[in-house]
Amino acid sequence: MGRVRVPRTRWLAAALAVVVWAALMGCSAGPLPGPPNSSLTPPPSPVAPTVPTDGLPLAAFGFSNGPVREFSLPRATVVTVVVDQPNNVSAVMSRPSAAELYAYLLRALPAGGFVVTDQDRATATLTFVGHGWAGSFTADAGSSAVLLRPA
Repeated sequence: MGRVRVPRTRWLAAALAVVVWAALMGCSAGPLPGPPNSSLTPPPSPVAPTVPTDGLPLAAFGFSNGPVREFSLPRATVVTVVVDQPNNVSAVMSRPSAAELYAYLLRALPAGGFVVTDQDRATATLTFVGHGWAGSFTADAGSSAVLLRPA
């Protein structure tokens, strides 16, 4: 038996039809599934994060990991202990007071594009998320600490 030859133009037309069909099917498939929408994940903000005038970004305190441009601390902050790793960023601070840091963070976090998810003024604690990081602030009479971890 002989071999059947398909003219080259017919083969190209068939290949083109398959490519067009595949492209159209991909466009009509709807959005790709993604992570579920979480109330802890802030929506993308059209406004760029800002640092209050009385604050400095984390990078100014020598940090190279974490949200170093978006997260800030007051200019007068004295950092006594630093952990600067890709999966854990921590700062223990001796100044300003816990009440001052707490008040600053409540004001600075939303400006920096973070969402405060829990707060307790009585214990000077709060938690927040943003820019792919989850964080917490806690304090006692002598020092305060901020912990940031990838969300």
